[in-house]
Amino acid sequence: MYKHYYDTFDENTENNTVGESEQATAYWEEPQPTETAAAPESNYPDRTSSDAAPKGKRQKKSKKPAGYVAAAVAACVMLSGVAGFGGSYLFSKLNAPSGSAPAVQINKVNTDSGVSNMSVQQTDKSTNQIVSEVADSVVEIKVEVVQSHPFYGQSVGEAAGSGVIISEDGYILTNNHVIDGASGITVTLRSGDSYAAQLIGADPDLDIALVKIEASGLSAAKIGDSSTIKAGDKSVIIGNPLGTLGGSVTEGIVSAADRTLDIDGKTMHLMQTDAAVNPGNSGGGMFNGQGELAGIVVAKSSDSTIDNIGFVIPINNALEILGDLKQYGYVRGKASTGMAFSEGGNGLFAQYFDTSGEVYVASVKAGSNAEKAGFRTGDRVLSVDDTDVTSISDLKAILSEHAVGDTLRFALERNGSTGVLELTLEESAPTSAA
Repeated sequence: MYKHYYDTFDENTENNTVGESEQATAYWEEPQPTETAAAPESNYPDRTSSDAAPKGKRQKKSKKPAGYVAAAVAACVMLSGVAGFGGSYLFSKLNAPSGSAPAVQINKVNTDSGVSNMSVQQTDKSTNQIVSEVADSVVEIKVEVVQSHPFYGQSVGEAAGSGVIISEDGYILTNNHVIDGASGITVTLRSGDSYAAQLIGADPDLDIALVKIEASGLSAAKIGDSSTIKAGDKSVIIGNPLGTLGGSVTEGIVSAADRTLDIDGKTMHLMQTDAAVNPGNSGGGMFNGQGELAGIVVAKSSDSTIDNIGFVIPINNALEILGDLKQYGYVRGKASTGMAFSEGGNGLFAQYFDTSGEVYVASVKAGSNAEKAGFRTGDRVLSVDDTDVTSISDLKAILSEHAVGDTLRFALERNGSTGVLELTLEESAPTSAA
């Protein structure tokens, strides 16, 4: 029911740092080679071609090519939010990983002033006043991806989204799905000035990415406190709908402060708003009644009969990983199997038999513990640690309870025979991270 507007670039594998873990012990009646399970069918729409700006070069904003709107509509959607009350201060430590380099210097409302924000009743600013204060902090983002086709070779696709400036020296928050697989990222300010952007880090699970442009003296958003957001609070969305309407404003209220939703196979805790969101709003900002950034837009209802149901990543969640994204390019400490999985069978077998409720190994990362343990593409996962697995959600729920270094027992079926493989989980460190 809910979806992202993703790129055509399809990343079905988990990229992990190859650890020095011991090879897992295999208990197996050696089966014959198996038919490869198909990776999940891509829902990503096509893009149109365009050229990327040279890195670090400021460029003139150009007229968008014909067909751009259609590509952008299919590409990405979302907006972002704002919350929090009180005075502001230079935020420099909350988002820093332990023993890390200096964190991103952001301007955050002071929630430690000794005065309870909840006890201070503030009158909401007018939408016009909020827009005049924060509009310069919201940017347009255009990305390019090299796509491969079996018959036509390679081509360059294009998509558009939004982003929010969080520091005067050019750090910008957006969605991971906006920049995922991009070979070039261009950021356009409200003034019309454009810059080539560098990907600093990204987290697919939270769907947050940090990019940077080489600029100074930018208008950065004041960061609010999303934990204070309540249903009924004012919600102002600013973004780049259709990829051509940068700086568009919609307003409404927060419909729910905390929704737990399964979006594209990921469990997410999001705020819900009735302010209109459209393709291209992805990565934009949702601001509260005081003009503070409360969140980053991430999804909307995909049902064509439903209007004004949009979802926003709470800004506090993004701040928790900001330090890791800046220093390492990814969020450290996440456990990974080194494999990607698909639901349902493949090939002729799946065409004639019901394979729903079945989970298969779609790919195995080269050099990973999974490869060393003997996992193969096409293996059907029956259970993990004696817990039945009938969906990828089941598998993720089991994995969420374990940490790097834990060993799990996978019961598998391969070519009609069954067996058990033991797998030691390793840290997930995407090779695409900066």
